[in-house]
Amino acid sequence: MLKSLLAGLLRRDAPPPAAADPAQEIRQAVRLLQLHDEAGAARLCERLVERDPRLVKAWELLGVAALNLGEYPLAAERFERVLALSGDEAQALANAAEANRRAERSGRALELIERALALRPDSAAFLHVRVLALESCWRVDEALAACREALALHPDFAKLHTSYFTLLYRSGADPQEILDAHRRWAARFAAAPAGALPHRNAPEPGRRLRIGYVSGDFRRHAVSHFVLPLLEHHGAAQFEVYCYSNTPKTDDITRRCESLAAQWRDIISIDDAAAAELVRSDGIDLLIDLSGHTSGNRLGLFAAKPAPIQLTYLGYPATTGMVQMDYRLTDRRADPPGASEARYVERLLRLPHSLWCFAPPPQMPEIGPLPAAAAGQLTFGSLNSVYKLTPQLLALWSRLLAALPGAKLLLATVAEGEPRARIAREFAANGIDAARLEFHGFLPWDEFWALHQRIDIALDTWPCNGGATSCESLWLGTPLISRAGDAFLARAGLSILSTIGLGELVAQDEDEYLRLALDLARDLPRLAQLRAGLRQRMRASPLLDAAAFTRDLEQLYRAAWTQWCERQSGTPGEAC
Repeated sequence: MLKSLLAGLLRRDAPPPAAADPAQEIRQAVRLLQLHDEAGAARLCERLVERDPRLVKAWELLGVAALNLGEYPLAAERFERVLALSGDEAQALANAAEANRRAERSGRALELIERALALRPDSAAFLHVRVLALESCWRVDEALAACREALALHPDFAKLHTSYFTLLYRSGADPQEILDAHRRWAARFAAAPAGALPHRNAPEPGRRLRIGYVSGDFRRHAVSHFVLPLLEHHGAAQFEVYCYSNTPKTDDITRRCESLAAQWRDIISIDDAAAAELVRSDGIDLLIDLSGHTSGNRLGLFAAKPAPIQLTYLGYPATTGMVQMDYRLTDRRADPPGASEARYVERLLRLPHSLWCFAPPPQMPEIGPLPAAAAGQLTFGSLNSVYKLTPQLLALWSRLLAALPGAKLLLATVAEGEPRARIAREFAANGIDAARLEFHGFLPWDEFWALHQRIDIALDTWPCNGGATSCESLWLGTPLISRAGDAFLARAGLSILSTIGLGELVAQDEDEYLRLALDLARDLPRLAQLRAGLRQRMRASPLLDAAAFTRDLEQLYRAAWTQWCERQSGTPGEAC
């Protein structure tokens, strides 16, 4: 939607020239945004609104700059200013809706997008914002229905497909439906181009390999906790590492990643065809996607198959749906052999321990004493995204709170307004007073980590388990109760907890989940001992052994490469 806004600003008729031509300056600001120079564009537009506070185009671009920089409350304020100046203009309403949604003002977002749709009911972009706003209001069933309706009208709007994927996970959809949805996306948006060029990589099994990592999250992001260990430990004698960064907002983690790569390529300003040609010209042997269908992905460049071997890893809990993606990296607990292959288009390469290798950020605080000892009451906590909460899960947690009348539940990432009200009503319907709930919105890293000093037991979500959040909670001394299911996204907790030797905290059904949580909550000495030893337990486990993990990963890379070389010579090889 933001790209269409920028294009629209360039197409609009310019006002009559003044002493300083605002139309020319607007065009310059648009170009700066297209070059991802948000700060420069904002400075230019701030000068414009100082001269003319009613210049709508400048306020629009100030809103875009704030959105791109992640300054969502400021973006909402700026787009509300546009709305006040322009009245009920459809695009202004939609822009303000999306900014308010990202600023955790979901009720306002839904109100605004409904007004925009009243003016332009067939807009695919507006319908998509409505889906997102419904989801942000914790109205997942309505969001899924709205997404299906919008897709029927606009099957070529890619972002609707992506939203449909995530909504299917939360609804507990049939695995075949999820696989089919990804295949439909790939057939429509990632078809192999006609006349693709052959790969000219030398098919020599033992030579030094060039591997390329593609991500939009080479920055302060959960994925970086798992990417940095790889970049730090790859064997330079056998592997030359290239990073293809689609990262819009860079920081100290970006600079750290850049320093660890043999070659750094910033691809955010080039299209998929140009990025694919860059990969091909770099002679990459194995190209690894770290995003899947998450924000900032560049699956489009993988569609051109610029590298002989392409893998997806880490950032996404399902198939990409693409036949050009040869492999998916996983482990035997997250994807049991024989039971998981049918869920993926890709072939599965299983790491011997966990597919995650966690590098705790050095800023994370030390483990404190058991919170219940000082508070006089036990506190459970859910630290995963609010989007992973379902009515069925809240009913289970209600049973837990009913069995421990003195306990409370802390819920993070729940925005004020309708999401909190709806969740509180769900607990109330199950007999749990809202006074026993403590809500927090999305917090800065340090404040989020500090919450763990007040939580005795973390409760994993289901059917979507936590990944990075679970690793962080455990490192901060908060034991985790998880439940395993059939699909990868419901087996992350099993993989992580088993890797650190705490498989006994993983349940197979609701009753066992309840029993495990109650047993731990009623044994404070055991809980305190577990908390105090969690960090040392993790240090001694494969989850934090980055050197060994990277060697295991490199062996899989080498085996996949050897198979490719054998296929070029017509010599059959063993399965990886």
